[in-house]
Amino acid sequence: MAAMQETFSTIRPGPGGRFCAEKPRSCCLPGGSFTCVSAAANSCLPLREACRLNGLPTVPLKRRKSIMLTRASRAENEAPANGEYRGEPKRTAVVWFKRDLRIDDHPGLATASSYSHVIPLFVYDPVLLSGMSEELINALQDAILDLQLSLQKLGSNLAIRTGRTADVLLDIANEVGALDVITEAEIEMDLDKLVGVVSASLSVETIAGQDMTVKQWRNSLYNIQNYEELPDCYKKFQASKPPVGCPLEPPTSLPPFPRNLEAGCGPPSKELQITWTSAASKTVNWESFKGAQRISAETALGDQSNSRRSLSNGAVAENPSGGMFKELIAWREKYILASPYEAIEKKRRELTGEAEVNDQEGYVVKGGATGALNILQGYLRFQEPTGRDDWQEVHEHVMSLETRPGASFRALFGNSLALGTLSLRRVYHEAIEYERARGGGWLSPFGFSSFTAAAAINDAKAIEWYQLLAHQSREQGRQKGFQVGTWRWRGYLVQYAVVGEMGPPVVFVHGFGAFWEHFRDNMKGVAEAGNRVWGLTMLGFGRSEKPMITYTDLVWGELVRDFIIEVVKEPVILGGNSIGGYTASVVAGLWPSLVQSLVLFNSAGRVVPDYQSLEYRKPKEKSYVAYIGSRLLLAYLQNLSNGMLTKCYPTNPGRADNWLQNEVMRASYDPNSTAVLEAMFHLRAPLPLNYYLDRYDGNVLVIQGMRDPLHNSSLRASMLQAYCKNVSIQYVNAGHCPHDEVPEEVNSILVSWLKSSFSIPQADAAEEREMNKVWLPDSQEAADLDEELEQQRNQLSADPVTRLKEEMEELV
Repeated sequence: MAAMQETFSTIRPGPGGRFCAEKPRSCCLPGGSFTCVSAAANSCLPLREACRLNGLPTVPLKRRKSIMLTRASRAENEAPANGEYRGEPKRTAVVWFKRDLRIDDHPGLATASSYSHVIPLFVYDPVLLSGMSEELINALQDAILDLQLSLQKLGSNLAIRTGRTADVLLDIANEVGALDVITEAEIEMDLDKLVGVVSASLSVETIAGQDMTVKQWRNSLYNIQNYEELPDCYKKFQASKPPVGCPLEPPTSLPPFPRNLEAGCGPPSKELQITWTSAASKTVNWESFKGAQRISAETALGDQSNSRRSLSNGAVAENPSGGMFKELIAWREKYILASPYEAIEKKRRELTGEAEVNDQEGYVVKGGATGALNILQGYLRFQEPTGRDDWQEVHEHVMSLETRPGASFRALFGNSLALGTLSLRRVYHEAIEYERARGGGWLSPFGFSSFTAAAAINDAKAIEWYQLLAHQSREQGRQKGFQVGTWRWRGYLVQYAVVGEMGPPVVFVHGFGAFWEHFRDNMKGVAEAGNRVWGLTMLGFGRSEKPMITYTDLVWGELVRDFIIEVVKEPVILGGNSIGGYTASVVAGLWPSLVQSLVLFNSAGRVVPDYQSLEYRKPKEKSYVAYIGSRLLLAYLQNLSNGMLTKCYPTNPGRADNWLQNEVMRASYDPNSTAVLEAMFHLRAPLPLNYYLDRYDGNVLVIQGMRDPLHNSSLRASMLQAYCKNVSIQYVNAGHCPHDEVPEEVNSILVSWLKSSFSIPQADAAEEREMNKVWLPDSQEAADLDEELEQQRNQLSADPVTRLKEEMEELV
């Protein structure tokens, strides 16, 4: 088993009271990459701010104490077998479980084997529970119970507590004399901050005159020695052929659990939800926010219907389910893979009307890590007959979850991956071993023989890639003055950035093919005017995950809604460009309590005057035409993306610089990057833009670039003014992305709008005059502009992509 590198970084106070790391030194530790950290090293929070976020007293630091300890455990040069450590017995350690609820492939437990006593610990902390659905909380309870039973079989136990993690860890450390806390390094910003808060609080405490240390481990799919030198292009990363690490086997034993320490047990699910709701409801917006989050986009549009009739008020119309491929697979599963006697019995029951109805609510993996490993084996063997009831139950749901090629794995094991009951290395290893067994000990050079094994392997590699991007982006953003974070939405990793410490909250949503950095100069400019600004990269774009799901305007709307509720935690001024503007309008129209005011930068979406009857129709069924067409379209766009991007910047083409073009190109090579393009073939005409604006009572600012090659800007602006209420329009001499093409001018307009939206005293006369200095064409300029735009549209019409653009004009 290959040894992994342990890196100890000495953290000490840097400029501004923040903590910076010295150059690390290395030694080997079993099974994973380790970093010894403290005092919010990863989140770069000042100690006082870290304590304030967790409700801790802001006690002053003693100068004699170092925030990061250089004392490190000495390890042998080779990784031990079965995760056991063969070094000298050491002091007492706490293994702090968060979302790594397993004993299999757990470097933290492997390292803890070297200590004289080990206290495995899980804390029901409000930060950890934040954003969890009822289904995920139930899965969490299962996982904790399974983990406790597994640890008991190893001669240990799991201490379970409820409260603030920093307080719990300090109490346990004082009770048993623990000096080291071993925990997993986190990707998500909230959990990373939680680790920073714990490190900060423990750094000012001593146990028997000795300082405490927090050690973080990272369990990567690949054996990577230097994360900073990774290429950010997936194509180049795959070309380097990084070696895949082997999973650690579960330990055969663990150091004893202290006898004088009570293990405890977790609260029941209902009580846990009540406790979490009670704690969270102390915030001002809790009730209205949770009410909004409970209402899905389709429910907000109207009652669902299974018919294709015309529905009023923007109600939802279902598409008939079916598909010859799905029916064929279902028939094969029932009558071919099953035993002959079972198949005959099923057929008899169908003919006599005794057939059972499949559970339409989906399948949930239960039983924690033990159950997840078992179901993984059944999932991989989908194409084999089985007499096991639990595996048959899995097989019955696989094809209903295979809405896109490979989508079933994440749909089944999303909760298991989010809670860490399955590791990516274990998933990859089991799938490869299964394929090797099917091939007589060999892997076929022509691909995988089982689509379930292919889905598991590809998803494991994709998830690991986006985790690596998250680590890399965090440091890159810090160098540019942004705090880049990762948020987990429905199990998927979503990237965002934030800048600004005080003031009203502003959230920007990008357009099609872009990312949060498209608002690079707007975020800083607006933040410098006294605002807190977030930039969100929607699912399927940029460095956020690109899962094989059905992308719709409603899915993106729910994503932005949940981001406001779970990350920002208060009503925002919401702005968006192109499809991001349409998505922002969806949020404002369906959940208006979340949006204080709305800003649209050349928004997508039709304006339909005097609409009477509307119908939201769900996307079409999957098809191989879309599967193949999306890949051909992606290859074509990769060759033309730079030229098409420059055309969107007619006034200042230099703003479409090499960095922007390279980042757009980089994202096109990410795993599953065709998923969004494939969705284009399935999407139907969305509801008009003015339908959502009519349902929103707040103020709407439209910043319209008049030289947009994708739309008739004059007509669009006039129709918005005529058919939408509370709309103010500002024209600028720019193309489809005015916020990035002329950022200074747009920022000036936007800052004045923000001041008026939050009832802050109006800007002085000079600022108002500056705001009003917007570009408006005279009659001759307007005629010349119309002629120029017509020429650009004629050029675009020669593109093979134009047909797709015209069909999806409302969104692109």
